[in-house]
Amino acid sequence: MSTSHSEPLFRHVSIIGIGLLGGSLGLALKEQGLAKTVVGIGRRQENLELAVRMGAIDQFALEPHRAVSQSDLIVLATPVETYLSQIDLWGKDLAPSAIVSDVGSVKGQLVSKIEARLPPSTFFVGAHPIAGKEKSGVAHADSHLFQGARCILTPTPHTNVQSLERVQHLWETVGSVVSSMDPRDHDWVFGAVSHLPHIAAFSLMHTLETLQ
Repeated sequence: MSTSHSEPLFRHVSIIGIGLLGGSLGLALKEQGLAKTVVGIGRRQENLELAVRMGAIDQFALEPHRAVSQSDLIVLATPVETYLSQIDLWGKDLAPSAIVSDVGSVKGQLVSKIEARLPPSTFFVGAHPIAGKEKSGVAHADSHLFQGARCILTPTPHTNVQSLERVQHLWETVGSVVSSMDPRDHDWVFGAVSHLPHIAAFSLMHTLETLQ
């Protein structure tokens, strides 16, 4: 499904952390026409310049405040242990109705802590795309990385339904198979099966979803 010939799903997307996942998401957003403008935010200018040359982002910023304030979607693609400090840094700059999401593999209590830190007029939708490569970094970004990959959304009772639907549509449009889980169930499943093949993890997830 492509939205390239209609109004983009998002006007202005900021991706914080332009590595393999952040760069691949930027490429996929642009290829599918899901965003009018994609901004990459990071600390290494040479890395961000490479992302621009690759077409993964339209522009970049070394500090987040202005870019975040103009965005209707902000995606955290940095290590999960940086999420709370990131939001403490720029959360107050978010525009009303802005959506914050992520690509991290840890949810659990982290989701509730993020929700508590965000301004009340903004929304968080947790996402975990199960995708990757042996090689990391934006140089190996691929617009097709998420095609056929599982993506787990982790809504809570506080999740805005419209925001959840928009994030789900994003991941479905870039080719992911999307399902939802409670954040704590997500961490239990992936913690329990982290030493097993992915097929076993998917089987356990399917069983848990059926029981819910």
